[in-house]
Amino acid sequence: MTRHKFRVLILSSILILGLLITGCTPSDQTGDPDNNQPPAATEQELTLYFAEAGANGLVAEKRTIEVEDPGQLSSLIVQELIAGPVNDSLYPTIPPETKLISVKLEAGTAMVDFSQEIISKHWGGSTGETMTIMSLVNSLTELSEVERVQILVEGEVVDSLLGHWDSSEPIERDESLILRPQS
Repeated sequence: MTRHKFRVLILSSILILGLLITGCTPSDQTGDPDNNQPPAATEQELTLYFAEAGANGLVAEKRTIEVEDPGQLSSLIVQELIAGPVNDSLYPTIPPETKLISVKLEAGTAMVDFSQEIISKHWGGSTGETMTIMSLVNSLTELSEVERVQILVEGEVVDSLLGHWDSSEPIERDESLILRPQS
């Protein structure tokens, strides 16, 4: 009987040791990656339009930004427009005090909702309003999924930002104000 107990003890020890060894080795996880990890940011080149010095038109400014969620690209474009141009020879088209409330895409229309500062802090004039609207529309329609832009202020469609442009309906891209470099 002692011999039998000794064998059981040896076999039990080997079994426990085997379980400990296999339980402590690193696992090869080839399954799904951890879903809690944020997506990797990618660099995206944007084309933004800002006013040239004489407000005779819009000039393209290329900018590369980090994008973590491609679904937020339209919001990032508007935020970059609010931040203003990097090029010192260009001028902002949206008052810097303006807050972006949201951008929603509905059947090719970007619904862009601003705080009231887009009106109350705007420098005014028909040219200023034109630069603001067409800078926004032409920058957003650089995205293939955006065909037109509807401007909202505090969640409401406004007839006009400053009284010179009809903004009660979505506005389509107009390249006639885009100044091209001379060759």
